Amino acid sequence: MANVYLKPISDENRETCLQLKPREDQQRLVAPNANSLEKAEREPSTRPYGIYADDTMVGFALFDEEIYPEDGSFWICRFMIDERYQGKGYGKAGLAAVINQQKSHADCTKIRISHVPDNTVANRLYKSFGFVETGEIIGGETVLDYIV
Repeated sequence: MANVYLKPISDENRETCLQLKPREDQQRLVAPNANSLEKAEREPSTRPYGIYADDTMVGFALFDEEIYPEDGSFWICRFMIDERYQGKGYGKAGLAAVINQQKSHADCTKIRISHVPDNTVANRLYKSFGFVETGEIIGGETVLDYIV
């Protein structure tokens, strides 16, 4: 497999990020990257990253790089792999990179993520990393926690 890593979204790679999209049948499961970049501008704890395989952006993640002030956790707000790169292991490698980045912060003790209730693929992926459903529903989404 290619070397998978995170690279901050900047003016140089923003357009590539905006062109990433899930399969058509998945579009209701994840917010468009344009919306996620707008969210990053409004929420000072979050940072947007491209998920790269070698020199190619294959996905996108928006996550906290500092404690989210409302609940003392680190959130993974958005996570997606472009339709052209799904099924190649980039989701697992990308999520591992995000978790490792968050765990590198000494004050990271809990990572939270959510998904629409019927997104069974995301649920399975998150649980494979040790995320556990909390029973909470926030904004209509199922919340899972990972204790660091």
